[in-house]
Amino acid sequence: MKFIETIKQKLSSKMASDVIWTFVVQMIIMLCSFAVNKILSIKLDIDTFGEYNVIKRSISVISFVLLAGTGIAIPRFLAIYLAKKDYKQAKTFIISSICFVATITILVLLIAFIFKTFLADLIIGEDDNLLYILTWGYSIILTSASFLYAFFRGKNDFKKFNISQAIVQLSLPISILIIPKLTLINIFSWWTFLTFITIFIFIIIEKKSGGLNYNDNISKQDIKYQYKQVAKYSLPRLLGDFFLFSFSAFPVIYISKYINNEAVSYYSVGITIVSIATALYSFLGMILLPYVSECLAKNKISEAISKINKLTIIYILTALIIISAFYFLTEFMILLFFTEEYLPARDITIILVLSLLPQSLYLLYRNPIDAVSVFPFNTIILLISFLALVISFFNFNTLEELSWVYVFVSVLQGLLSFIVWSVLKNKKQQ
Repeated sequence: MKFIETIKQKLSSKMASDVIWTFVVQMIIMLCSFAVNKILSIKLDIDTFGEYNVIKRSISVISFVLLAGTGIAIPRFLAIYLAKKDYKQAKTFIISSICFVATITILVLLIAFIFKTFLADLIIGEDDNLLYILTWGYSIILTSASFLYAFFRGKNDFKKFNISQAIVQLSLPISILIIPKLTLINIFSWWTFLTFITIFIFIIIEKKSGGLNYNDNISKQDIKYQYKQVAKYSLPRLLGDFFLFSFSAFPVIYISKYINNEAVSYYSVGITIVSIATALYSFLGMILLPYVSECLAKNKISEAISKINKLTIIYILTALIIISAFYFLTEFMILLFFTEEYLPARDITIILVLSLLPQSLYLLYRNPIDAVSVFPFNTIILLISFLALVISFFNFNTLEELSWVYVFVSVLQGLLSFIVWSVLKNKKQQ
């Protein structure tokens, strides 16, 4: 009976509730993503589907550059300030973060305008003005959404975090279903519009519910000080975010340029199937960053380290089980989420699935590392991994060889994360 009572207590805790709630919603988001891939793989030809994947991954890179590292800074600092009940600093930090993101966005848009010809070819693979504008437009909207997600995480409000994220993700399949003629321009136009409406509604809801409307007088000096704090913490992580999403976007852009869009489609099949499992691991990191930051503020870091040690064992065991299952179910999953045309991607997918184990460890450690250290260790890890990826890609030619490169670089990424976390936790325990 004591065992059952212990289980009930653990499941009723705030963190367990957040984990369960986030897990369910992330599964819904993942299923929506695969539903979209299934529909588009049927309705679009292989070349257009490859182009769609290039643009979508380019948008991911751009939006995280525009977010400028605040997606990590906000959950950390907001959680710390709220744990200390320092509401004035919490509100000031959010205002300063908005100003910081606006500054970065203006600078990047100027670059996008000046180097339009070069960037259009790199980002969308063609010189299409309307599609280029839509790509940047949706990148800005997605940045706003990501800022809102970070705010909810920092406030430890995972219900709003998950609901807002789910609605934004659901807007894509809704767009596809209501579009009379399925073209890339129509897809991204509707997705941009529906995402904007979603963000607008949640901002109004948050404003009416109170948000951070504390009655503290905030001076320009306060904002200036926190602006420097945001920049100091976020700028190195802006570079890290760029490398993180380039790690995903670079392969498809490279394969599109040096092989063809058909190869991009096959490679995307493998990465998409791998993301089934990585989504299960990454969602917990969303909770770990504010959780470890709060433990740090309350001098309970040993409690956080104990949980992460247990999660390491769970991650390794489940990753090995999933890799084994994927090996035997690859053809079935390709037919389930795509069509028979994509069966040639089977061998590539089997190779890419091996990256799951090292990626799971990276996804586990990256948030605790950012929580306990102001120094941007994750940026260094991502820089080394990205450089290894780029250099290796230029030394291999076939799709199979490039897939093995991705796996080996993932091993490097996971290993470096494990080493850094081991050193940091030992220092905190001294």
